[in-house]
Amino acid sequence: MKLRWLAALGPDPRGVLSWALYDFANTIFSMNIVTLYFALWVTVDHSAPDLLYSVAFSGSMLATAVTAPMLGAVSDRYGRRIPFLLSFTLLCVVAVASIGVFDGLALGLLAFAVGNFGYQSGLIFYDALIGTVSTPDIRGRVSGLGVALGYVGAILGILMVKPFVDAGGRSAAFVPTAVLFLVFAIPCFLWVREQGPTGRWRFGYLREGYQQLFTTLRNARKHGPVLRFILARFFYVDAINTVIAFMGVYAVKVLGFADGQLQQLLILSTVFAAVGSFAYGALVDRIGPKRTLGLVLVQWALVLLAVAATSAQAAFYAIGAVIGVGLGATWTADRVFLTRLAPPEQAGEFFGLYGLAGRFASVVGPMVWGLTLWTLGDFGTLAYRIGVLVLLGQLLVGAFILIGVRQQPAGPAGAGAAGELEAVRPS
Repeated sequence: MKLRWLAALGPDPRGVLSWALYDFANTIFSMNIVTLYFALWVTVDHSAPDLLYSVAFSGSMLATAVTAPMLGAVSDRYGRRIPFLLSFTLLCVVAVASIGVFDGLALGLLAFAVGNFGYQSGLIFYDALIGTVSTPDIRGRVSGLGVALGYVGAILGILMVKPFVDAGGRSAAFVPTAVLFLVFAIPCFLWVREQGPTGRWRFGYLREGYQQLFTTLRNARKHGPVLRFILARFFYVDAINTVIAFMGVYAVKVLGFADGQLQQLLILSTVFAAVGSFAYGALVDRIGPKRTLGLVLVQWALVLLAVAATSAQAAFYAIGAVIGVGLGATWTADRVFLTRLAPPEQAGEFFGLYGLAGRFASVVGPMVWGLTLWTLGDFGTLAYRIGVLVLLGQLLVGAFILIGVRQQPAGPAGAGAAGELEAVRPS
């Protein structure tokens, strides 16, 4: 049974597990910092307005959006993802740890922006590595494994950091989170093996990366399906990332959750995210990523309606579980869909554009959320419910655009899967 399970991970199970463990590591940061503690550290501990956190979060996402496609194209030319992944991981770890060390609001906002930039930039190279560690026929399951381990990491991350928070408050969460992120990321750096020749590094790659991006955009008709998918992703990720960023604040301010209840809610949501990742990973391999993603977006639409309507804490626990399933399913399906659409020799570039859609959406979403609350401030908690309905509108726009994206078949016949992504070489 053990050998059969390992065989299902392809020819390099250690590489797959090491790659997936990075998802375990970085979701510790995402859950503890972005979702759970930092927003409340700003808005409650320092009594700062929601808009101030929105500016810091959106600023970091804007910086990532500007650089993401160039960085992806540079990694295509250099022929490696791991050196970039390592560099941005270290940037995130150092920045996040500094929040706990200095504990000042202004420096904390700046350090959070830098750390989130490092985290988000690293995802470009991590996601692109899925083609190095997997083959097209198992890519859904491998993606699901990574997402599932990520949410397991989030649960364990909350539990491992909670004693520090109980003893020293929310500011005590930052250093332990940074350490855990680094420790569990190390196997990916050591045991994911990238094949083929490495380009000789030169700074001209930075200029050439932007040139390649502009060439791709000029030839948009040639890459129509993948660019349409990226546009759709901008809209639905705009809604989903904003839910992630403000779920804790919504639960506390609208439904009156205490910190302990919020931790229970996030753990419950995370358990179901792991379950959803495995279940939807198998569904991706069975019916394809586009159909799977369509089902997930329908689920999200129903969830957002429920969030806007509910006033009961007990009901919100059930909604949180469904949110978890949706999170795991979304990230499992959509990065596999990109591997069906993107030319293998431009994998890094298109994963950069894929990242740009998510990051730019995360500039717009939190700013729209913050401005909605600011504009409707006299409406009290009703402003939060209206904000959720605004997110629903953005999600539906993304779903409508996604309908027109043609899905390529898996394997050698597919335009985006014509060869293994590990065949990417510097041009």
